[in-house]
Amino acid sequence: MFFLIYTLLLLLGGIAMVAVGVAVKEQGTGSRILNVVVGLAFFGYGFYLLFLFDGDSYRIFFYVFVLPILLIVRAVKARKEAREQAAAQQFAGGPQFAGGPQQQGMYPAAGHGQPGPGFPPAPGQPAPYGAAPQGQPAPYGAPQGQPAQYGAPPQGWQPGQPGGPNA
Repeated sequence: MFFLIYTLLLLLGGIAMVAVGVAVKEQGTGSRILNVVVGLAFFGYGFYLLFLFDGDSYRIFFYVFVLPILLIVRAVKARKEAREQAAAQQFAGGPQFAGGPQQQGMYPAAGHGQPGPGFPPAPGQPAPYGAAPQGQPAPYGAPQGQPAQYGAPPQGWQPGQPGGPNA
């Protein structure tokens, strides 16, 4: 019974390593070649034991249980790292504003999807925090054309008048 399980693990491990070596293109060429060669060796030895072997002694390689798992895990990690690098490059290579690349220290970097300094928001985009939305009047007490300064008393308010900021 153990002989049958051992030979089936050899065959299945070999097929899995060959498939991973061929299918996962994100790993290096050396790793792909190693997967295919070791997979073919495992499959060949399993085929020999199952169909051609008629003796009474054979060698048991414990790598049959460990090596396919290790090589497949390495291939999956390589694929994951390649996807993460591609996503990071796509995120870092985003569009530049009309002013070109920002000079360091001149302005803080604008958030993703937010206009840079001096640029009006794109149509359909919300106004920056504290600014009146496009086409609507500024809140009570804020001068027209300037963002509202929340927490400040309305213009023209004198201390002691009713309706102040703490009323």
